[in-house]
Amino acid sequence: MILNINQLRAFSTAARLKSVTKAAQELMVSTPAITMQIRRFEEALGLRLTFRQGNSIQLTRIGRIMFAKSDRIFKQIKDMEGFLAGIAKDKAGILRVSCPQTPAKYFMPSLLTIFKKIYPNVKIVMDQGTSSEIVESIQNQKVDLGVIYCGHKHKRMKVKPLVKEEILLVAAVNSSHFLEKEISVNQLSTAPLIVPEEGSATREVVFAYLRKFNVKPVIAMESASVELIKQLVRQDQGVTFLVRSAVRDELHHRVLKVVPIVEGSPTIEYGIAYLQRKYLSPGAWAFVRLLEVGGQRSLTMTQQKK
Repeated sequence: MILNINQLRAFSTAARLKSVTKAAQELMVSTPAITMQIRRFEEALGLRLTFRQGNSIQLTRIGRIMFAKSDRIFKQIKDMEGFLAGIAKDKAGILRVSCPQTPAKYFMPSLLTIFKKIYPNVKIVMDQGTSSEIVESIQNQKVDLGVIYCGHKHKRMKVKPLVKEEILLVAAVNSSHFLEKEISVNQLSTAPLIVPEEGSATREVVFAYLRKFNVKPVIAMESASVELIKQLVRQDQGVTFLVRSAVRDELHHRVLKVVPIVEGSPTIEYGIAYLQRKYLSPGAWAFVRLLEVGGQRSLTMTQQKK
């Protein structure tokens, strides 16, 4: 018999993740579509491969054998894709990327440097925007890839996690707002807070964090410029929340300080977002493949050395 590759992929993905729902998310199709593909696959084979146990997918004896074989097949396909990407690496192309201000300055350059060493003939066109603007640019196909906050779920887009950062409460070294070495999050209800503009992922995460503790902040100022926010904080015009990489130099030179919070600091995870594979340029797909085969690990190591 001739195997249906889509049916085999649906079965293999659901078996690996032990979930039809997770398989649907990974393959960017509906849950019923995965269920239908697996059922038709079993009907074509005349064999029972799966059964449900609670909320997870379990495999029959023959199902486990089929999964082992199919898993090897798809690993070989992935290796082949990498091989073909390698053959095409010297071809010219354009990679259009959009990135928020902080990642654009503090960690994307490292990743793009790694990419250019491998694909020197791909031209990179990079612009900046807020997380919400970047999502819109990806959906309208104005850019191939975008760095966005991983906390959002977008049906049309796939997001590959890149890096997780701690968001620190930062104040002037001799701040008049917090004299204690450590504060409770409730004390933020009276301190003047300087925040990024609306649409910023950092702002969104911080506000969600404050809502969790029923803290209503006093917004003193807001700005689209991280550098301006840092200057205002240095002048003790207020306090702010910024990711660690954005204030690493200021903390090292002791021109700003971290105010520890008893309840802990919020975190933000950035990821590379894109539409389905068919919408990506060769340069964009090469970048995604780089993340899968080691570029992300190199980025993490670079971040740790800084």
